[in-house]
Amino acid sequence: MKFRHPLPASLKRHPTYMKLIFYFVSANVLVLGISFALLYWQSSKTLLKEIGDHSESLLVNSARNTARLMEWALEFSFSSSNDSALKVYALSDQYSDFDTFEVWSRLMDIKNANPSIDSVYLINDYTNTVVDSRLGLNDAGAFYDQDIIERLQDPVTANHSVLIPRTLSLPLTGNTPKEVMTIVRFYEKGSSISAFVMNIDTHNLMTLLQNNSKYANRSVTVLNDRDETVYSSTALDQKQIAELRNHGSKAESGWKLFHSRTQGEQLMVYAGTSIKGIQDWTFIETVPKSVILGKITVLRNTSLILFFVLFVASLTVTVLISKRVYSPIQELISRVMRQHQAEKPGLGYSANELDYLSNVFIAQRNQIDELTEQWRLNKFLGRERFLRDFLGETYHSAEEIGSQFVEWGIDLPKDQLSVAIFRIDHFSEFSETYSEKDRRLLRFAMSNIIQESLQSSKHKLQTVDMGDDHVAVVLSAPLSEEYAKKLQVSQQLIEQYLSVGTTVAWGRMLPSLTDMHEIYMETYELTQERFRFGHRALIVKAWLPGAPGELYHLPVNKERQIAQALSRGNADSVLEVIRSAVVKLREMSYFECKMSLITLFMDIRRLMQEHSGQPLPSSWGLTSIEKQIIQQETMENVVPWMEALITKTLEDIVAARSLSKNVALIEQADRFIEEQLTDPNLSAKMLADHLDLSVNYFRSLYKAETNQSITDKISEKRLTFICQELISSDSPIEPIVQNFGFSSLNTFYSIFKKMYGMTPAQYRRKHRNGNTMENI
Repeated sequence: MKFRHPLPASLKRHPTYMKLIFYFVSANVLVLGISFALLYWQSSKTLLKEIGDHSESLLVNSARNTARLMEWALEFSFSSSNDSALKVYALSDQYSDFDTFEVWSRLMDIKNANPSIDSVYLINDYTNTVVDSRLGLNDAGAFYDQDIIERLQDPVTANHSVLIPRTLSLPLTGNTPKEVMTIVRFYEKGSSISAFVMNIDTHNLMTLLQNNSKYANRSVTVLNDRDETVYSSTALDQKQIAELRNHGSKAESGWKLFHSRTQGEQLMVYAGTSIKGIQDWTFIETVPKSVILGKITVLRNTSLILFFVLFVASLTVTVLISKRVYSPIQELISRVMRQHQAEKPGLGYSANELDYLSNVFIAQRNQIDELTEQWRLNKFLGRERFLRDFLGETYHSAEEIGSQFVEWGIDLPKDQLSVAIFRIDHFSEFSETYSEKDRRLLRFAMSNIIQESLQSSKHKLQTVDMGDDHVAVVLSAPLSEEYAKKLQVSQQLIEQYLSVGTTVAWGRMLPSLTDMHEIYMETYELTQERFRFGHRALIVKAWLPGAPGELYHLPVNKERQIAQALSRGNADSVLEVIRSAVVKLREMSYFECKMSLITLFMDIRRLMQEHSGQPLPSSWGLTSIEKQIIQQETMENVVPWMEALITKTLEDIVAARSLSKNVALIEQADRFIEEQLTDPNLSAKMLADHLDLSVNYFRSLYKAETNQSITDKISEKRLTFICQELISSDSPIEPIVQNFGFSSLNTFYSIFKKMYGMTPAQYRRKHRNGNTMENI
């Protein structure tokens, strides 16, 4: 006989009880898990912050001390280079052995002044020699440190001759490489490479930095502001240097965690400092995150044991609480089943007690909601449809309209009715941004705001969503300033709550119910008057003048004034006439104003076409002009658009006129320069006088058309002829220069060297040698 444990069958009969147990246990596990994760994360975060802040403080101090050592070396090198004996030796073209020995002794004294100094050179460009504290006198071509010689000879690298990080191969030691910081002091910068050179041992300089901390796998790197590696405790490639620079900020200090491309997650500490304002260094220290957080593993394991004990205790309490919670639920289900004479669970109904109970309540509630919602929807849709037809179409009799009022519960009188329309401003922009569904919701919200703000009045009303850009309101209120102010309040509330501006128009009183469509169309047309009154206006039919005005035509004297301004390219005069015309147009109704504007544009278009050598753009077409006027909606928007269009078109006409004239002037100026090239008085003023122009205007015109100044053009032409003469003849340089208009030799030499990078004599030798080799 097999033994059967009674627990599984009991649990099957009470699935709700099992769910309660499951939910409580899941919640318990979730809370404990989140608590553990937060504790572990917060402890790691706190530890990292403390270590990061402490490491940042140490690195900042080390960076400052290292910078002071470097600044001392910099000051020492500059003061040492000012030694008169060294300076005289470096600039002399001859010397004795005793002089060389004296200089070498001084260099040795300078080197021995500080152990961080690796070596000191004195370079004499006139004798092509180098006196070195290590080897004595050397020929520059055979000197072991050719790198510094090449750097000083290159104009680009010579400009960065202070604090140069580089690798120096040491003589007498098998060319053992050593990292040094080189400081160069030129004695004649730009004329020769005679200089004082001091090499600082980078390893000795960075002693404080190396002893900053004792973390395993720690890496220290120093970069200058040109992203050159000043010092690195480990070998880095260019990608690793770029990665450190991207994460470490210049001239700032701090720390952060980042994922290294090759070494995993790292703690980076960085500090910036300036060396005498000459160069900025960034000190970067990286430590693997695993090294810092290695000991937190013990804390995590201890926490896991503690949480497991808490979980077991919580599970026991959960089981006991679930039993007490389940008993009242079971009693409630039995009572509901008896009351509704329902079937037992499992016979057509869900076996879950809570699902069964929920289904009973939901079914009843859904029935009630469905019937209520269907009645409301039919009532609302039917009333909306009738009101739209009432305004949009013509009903045959007042009796038919009255019966529809009764059917749909519309409480409005049968006389003394009028229509007000709330029309959305800038609707074309709104419709491009929002879908039809969103626009329908907006109109629904507008209707509710209007209904709520006006229903407190003793007069009755009905709001109607007419689609597109407006909501109509059927009013029983007689014309009065008081009710007009109420409409204005509704307008302000719509803008306040929906951020939508509206124009409100209130039409005339309704003669009879069958005329509602005609009154509605008149009122909608009345909203067009925002063209002259502007957006957010309140327009009342009874307050406007009744008789239409005449169309505006541009007077003959104004046309003549515009024609004269166009011939001179004077846009301000044209715009002045336009603005005076706009003042008169503002007094007209919408239709007369729009037609007058179109007529005004066509007159201006005709006058511009007469003064333009090419057809006007399509934006001046009749259809385009009318479309733009309608889209602008108000005169305030039309005026700046109109002024911008006229100004741009007139600028294009003027530019087309002046283009051919400027080209001819430049060609005439270039011919005159070639004819008067040997005249020493040839200048911008001479050219301007010849062309009968002001000097400043001609300078600006020539620079704008050729992207070159007149002085540079004259010098360029003269130098071309002088170079040809230098190569083809043996004449002295000075007569050649004077023949081509240069009155000052110093000026000529400066311009020639700037243009060709060498003296005239060097240019003659170089190109003659080249011609000789070609002939050979």
